[in-house]
Amino acid sequence: MSVKQKINSRMADAVAKSYFKPWYKRAWGIAIIVVLVIIFLLSLLFAFQIISSMKHLEKGEIFNPETGTWVTQDQFKSNQLFIANLMTEDDPWLGAEEPFIFVTAYESFGCPFCKEDQENIKQMLAKFGGIVRFMPKDFPTEGLHPNVMEAHMAAACAQEQGAYWKYHDLLFENQGEFGDDRLKAHARELTLDIDQFDACVKEDKYDKEIRQDYAAGVQAGAIGTPTYVVNGQVISGSISYQRWEEIIGYILKQY
Repeated sequence: MSVKQKINSRMADAVAKSYFKPWYKRAWGIAIIVVLVIIFLLSLLFAFQIISSMKHLEKGEIFNPETGTWVTQDQFKSNQLFIANLMTEDDPWLGAEEPFIFVTAYESFGCPFCKEDQENIKQMLAKFGGIVRFMPKDFPTEGLHPNVMEAHMAAACAQEQGAYWKYHDLLFENQGEFGDDRLKAHARELTLDIDQFDACVKEDKYDKEIRQDYAAGVQAGAIGTPTYVVNGQVISGSISYQRWEEIIGYILKQY
């Protein structure tokens, strides 16, 4: 074979070999390798998170979704108590001193659905009051129910004398009867200081606070009554006792 023939043969071999690259050197092969490496790394990360979570759970720690961190049960209770106390500093509430779940209810004394929900709320608190703090907020449906703002004002004035919840119940029991005479009659029935109560109502002492509650409800997403905020989650409309059980059970399973 001549020199020229040898050169041509080697060039032909080189060209042929270029068409037969190993799969891992080809573009699609490289893409597969990259994908496999990413899957492997994600698997390692997932396994690490599971192992880390198991170690925290073994220590009895709780994951706080609000901060994205693991905390001890004492720290979690302390944080919940601080938040709950901050939210209810000047407002009436029922339930747990150290709440695990807190419920804010935007209610109107003129709303028939709010009235229907009262028995469900009482049943819920009877069972879960040891872990739930329930906080009503003023959301008067002005324009829909006559004198409803006066009813909310009267309830706030009754709170001054430590009679909010009894007055609250009387307003719902006598829904729609919110004239001045009727509101005073409720105060007399509860043996409140009528002069103090009357002065409080007439000077619109709590008008600003009631409207602040309403504004906060709108900001939270309330567009009607009742609207509940359960651990930061907005739930619109009435909630049956069975649904309360489901909601609270679901929250407890997250921890």
